[in-house]
Amino acid sequence: MKAGFYGVCSCQGLFQQDLKFKKEEIMKKWMVLMLAVGFVLTASFSAQADSVLLPWIVKDNAISTIVTLVNTADPVAIMKNPAYKVRFHMLYKYKNTTANGQLEGCQEYDFCVPTSYNDILVFDAAGNFNNGAPLFGDTTVQGVKYAVNPSSLALPVDGPRRAFLIATNEIYRSEACGAANMAGPEGTIYAEAMVVDIANGAAWGYDGYNPNDPANATDFESSLNFNDNDTDTITDALGQVVARDRGEVAFLTIMPPSVFTTKLFVTPINPAEVGGMGLLQAQLVAGVQLYCDLAILGNSHQDKPGMFDYDERCISFNVVKGVVCTDASEISHYISEAAWNVFRNTRAEGWAYLALVDDPFQLLPLFPALEDIFGLVFTRQAAIGKLEYSLGTASFDGNSVKGAINNFIWLRGRALAD
Repeated sequence: MKAGFYGVCSCQGLFQQDLKFKKEEIMKKWMVLMLAVGFVLTASFSAQADSVLLPWIVKDNAISTIVTLVNTADPVAIMKNPAYKVRFHMLYKYKNTTANGQLEGCQEYDFCVPTSYNDILVFDAAGNFNNGAPLFGDTTVQGVKYAVNPSSLALPVDGPRRAFLIATNEIYRSEACGAANMAGPEGTIYAEAMVVDIANGAAWGYDGYNPNDPANATDFESSLNFNDNDTDTITDALGQVVARDRGEVAFLTIMPPSVFTTKLFVTPINPAEVGGMGLLQAQLVAGVQLYCDLAILGNSHQDKPGMFDYDERCISFNVVKGVVCTDASEISHYISEAAWNVFRNTRAEGWAYLALVDDPFQLLPLFPALEDIFGLVFTRQAAIGKLEYSLGTASFDGNSVKGAINNFIWLRGRALAD
C-alpha cells in the first residue's frame, strides 16, 4: 500500500489485505474518498490573490514554451508604504516521469523572481533558449540589477515533460519566498505562452487564464481559485473552463486524420464546490468523453456517447479518458479502435460534443489497483485545448501546403441546456 495523504480521515487501513469488501462497498468507499477529500488545484504558498494559470507547458529538447508575464500591480500605491516590493511567485506542476502517463500524478517546483510595476518578463520554460534565464537581455528591474539572480526560470527536470504553471504577483516586505500575505488586486497580472517546435519550425500559443475574483480581494482568501462558479459572477468570462457541474459542454471538430493529427490538452481544475485554499498533496482527476448527444443539452433524456461523421451519422462508442494533473493525447485515444477506423476511412471531417463525466464510478476501471486512487480528487471541470498539426506537406483536396502547420484552439465551455 502506498503511503498517501488522507485529509482529516484516517483511511490508511481502509483496504488492508485481511479485510474482504464486496465490490459495491469498495466503490462506495472510493467514491466517498474522491468526493469528500476536497482540495484545490495547487496551493503551497500564502500570497494568492491575483494568479494566472498557463495550463499547458511543454518541456522538451526540441520544443520550447516561451512564457510572457506582465505585472501591473504597484506595491507602493497598494500598501501606501515605500518599503513594499512585488515579485512573481512561480509554481510548476509537472508529471512524475517522462512517460507522462494519463493517470500519472504530478510534483511541484516553485520559486520567486523579482519584478516591478509595469514590468514584462519573457523566458523559456523548457530552458532551451538562454538556459531559461530572462530573454532579450532583460537583467534588471527598473534599471537596477536583480537583487536575486534568476539564473533560470525553466522547469529543472528532464524532458519530455507535461506541466502547467501558475504565476502570482506577491506584494512583500520579507525576502522569504512565499512569506507574503498580499498580492496584486484583480487583473494586475497577464500571461501568454508560445509553444515553439524548434525542430520543425512551427509554433502555437494562448493567453493565460486569470479568472474574475467576485470579491476583488488581495489576501490569501481569494487563493488559487480557477474553478467555474458563477454564484456571484462568471469567473471564467471567456469559457476557459469546461464545467460539467455547471451544465457545460464544448464543441470539438476533428479534421481528416489523413491531413492533420489532432491532440487534446487537458488540465483538470479544482472542484467548484471546494474553491479557496487547499492542500498540495491531492491530485485532481477528471474524465473526458465525446458525445453525439447529452441529456444536459435538453435534447434527450440520456447521454449518447460517440461522434458525428461528415454526413451527420453518429459513430457510436463509449470511451472515457481519465486525466490526472495534466495530459496531452491524440484524439484517437478518446475513440474506440473500431470507431476510429470507421471515421478515418471516411477521409473527411467530423465533430462531437465534449464533456467531462459526471460520475466518478466511470473512472474506476481505469486504475489497475485500488491504492492508486488514494490522494485523488474527482472534479467535473477542466481547461481543454485542441492542437491540429501536420509535419511536412499537408493537402486540402489536392492543394498542397508545404511546411509544418500548427493550429491551437482553446475549447470553450458553454451551457446549452434549456
